[in-house]
Amino acid sequence: MLSAMPRRLFAASLLLLALADSTAARQQTAPPAAERATEFFAITFAAVTTDGAAAPLRREDVAIRIDGRPREIRSLQLVSIDSAAGAAVALPPPFGTNAVTSRGRNLLLLIDDESFAAGSERALRQAADRLLASVSAGDRISLATIPHGGVMVPATTDRVRIRTALATLAGRADAGASGSALACRTRLSLEAVAHHLRAVPASDAPTIVALVTSGLAAPRRDAPVTMAPGMCELPLAAFRDVGEAAGRARAQFYVVPPGEIMSVGTLQRENIAGFGAQGSDNPVEGIEQLLGVTGGTLLNVGAGERTAFDRIVRESTAYYVATIEPQGTERGRAHGLEVRVARSGVDVRSSRSITFADVDRRAARTAAPSTRDMLSTLAEFRDLPLRAAAYPTFEEESGQIRVLAVAEPIEPSTTFSAMAAALFDRAGKPAGGWVAQPADLERPFVIGAMTAPPGAYRLRVAAIDAAGRSGTADYDVDVALAQTGGMKISAILLGLSRGGTFVPRLQFTTEPVVIGYVELAGAAPGAKVTASLELADGPNAPARISVPLTIEAGAAGRYVARAALPIGAIPPGDYVVRAMVALDDHPMTRVIRTLRKALPVR
Repeated sequence: MLSAMPRRLFAASLLLLALADSTAARQQTAPPAAERATEFFAITFAAVTTDGAAAPLRREDVAIRIDGRPREIRSLQLVSIDSAAGAAVALPPPFGTNAVTSRGRNLLLLIDDESFAAGSERALRQAADRLLASVSAGDRISLATIPHGGVMVPATTDRVRIRTALATLAGRADAGASGSALACRTRLSLEAVAHHLRAVPASDAPTIVALVTSGLAAPRRDAPVTMAPGMCELPLAAFRDVGEAAGRARAQFYVVPPGEIMSVGTLQRENIAGFGAQGSDNPVEGIEQLLGVTGGTLLNVGAGERTAFDRIVRESTAYYVATIEPQGTERGRAHGLEVRVARSGVDVRSSRSITFADVDRRAARTAAPSTRDMLSTLAEFRDLPLRAAAYPTFEEESGQIRVLAVAEPIEPSTTFSAMAAALFDRAGKPAGGWVAQPADLERPFVIGAMTAPPGAYRLRVAAIDAAGRSGTADYDVDVALAQTGGMKISAILLGLSRGGTFVPRLQFTTEPVVIGYVELAGAAPGAKVTASLELADGPNAPARISVPLTIEAGAAGRYVARAALPIGAIPPGDYVVRAMVALDDHPMTRVIRTLRKALPVR
């Protein structure tokens, strides 16, 4: 005899099965969601602690000003770079989310080879080797020498190509260069930096820029004030052009001297007659001017495991996306940008300028997208932070498999106004879809069902909330059922008991117990079924916790097996949940699912 609580949980499990049936029946007749999201502007920045890690921030911790005017932040999301993109991973992700990007970083390495003398390349090459060893497989690196070129490698994931180009680098500084020569080189270098930044494709993701230089001139005249400008005039506008180009590229800017900052000739001083007033020849002042217009950071090249590039890689593993509403005609021109964080010990990495790209009429649909628009593209929508996962459940008579899609907001206060989901095969063709009805959106989670033939698919969930924010989440799912003997086993669904009702949950924090259940089908009456649920550190690691699965009869010849896993004492991290199931004398079969326990947001 079941106790009252298990009976309620079992009834809730049957309710989910019935929900799957009803949503699948509606998916062919439900009209597409007609609602469109509101257009928002995205502002990207990094916020790092003293050790280079991403600082945890809430929306109220951040203040943004555009052209000196404060703007309301409509959403704030920390986006992490998937360091395992393109590489084998120990555990499959527990869900898909727009808080993680698998697109990798864009790193632009610009080397001002005329600023440092021959012999300085060794430390630079060693530091760059550490950069190449520590970035992920999906990160794209561009390399160029400036101001006159000679080495040019466009964005690539080919590390050998970058190493080969680095091996050809040689310092070409003129030790006897005058202040005028420094100004001429600086102007050409700034023009080259602006050119490379303008060539960066438009994106809301930041571009990581490392400028290797041993010194730059500050703005200066190249002739007395009573005479016409000289050949090496260096106006302040040259620096401002770089700042504007950095804002267009959403640049996270670093300046890395390869060694000692160079010095030139004799520093000029104004005399009593007003001559010698061209400006300072101090090469540090030009670097400071560039850092001021780009919001950049100065890092010493370093050595060993503490190089500038180690720091750059650490600081660029995550970035924040803040959204604001457009005001007037703000597109297509540069605006002053100021991002402040009200937390001690946190440094902001943000450009001082930003340009919101023009959108032509053909692209207007994605500026304020519908759920259908978001399903029909590979673009990532991040205004609405979202998680989603898929669960193959049982086999239909046609040989297709029923797949449950579960979505939840990252911000608990979110109210959805529209949602749709679709499965896409390896060729990108849709294999099944579902559109949420108003009643589906009233719960703190949204669950729908669709069918697809066995195979590998990408689930995409697109959602809009009551504030008009749009979001997508993608999740790779193998649509297949495990089997022992003639019995087939579904994926593991994880969740909580809330008021006697089972609530699916994709991520856990302080909950003491997680409820897990699987569906079974195909066992003959009276067959002996043994089943347990385990929690382990890895697929083949010994179980930390093992509890028996309680099996109860369900609808249409199916069974539900359920158990409660105590997780309150385990530290945050990713774990494997294993359902171990055997039928009669057939070998034990396992089904695994990743469980993520995260630190609570404070």
